[in-house]
Amino acid sequence: MNIEVLDKINALEEKYCQGCLLKELNRSEGTRTAAHNFCIHECSVGIAIRSHGNKLQ
Repeated sequence: MNIEVLDKINALEEKYCQGCLLKELNRSEGTRTAAHNFCIHECSVGIAIRSHGNKLQ
């Protein structure tokens, strides 16, 4: 089961996060921490990744 969850997380990251313009914009205008917080708390893809990650605990 954990491998399936990890595969889902990796697929989401590869499809949506790599090359994300919002992530790059937040990094250039703020800090890496601010960009990370945006991705986890405000981005719909980040929220989905976080919910899949919670299944690993």
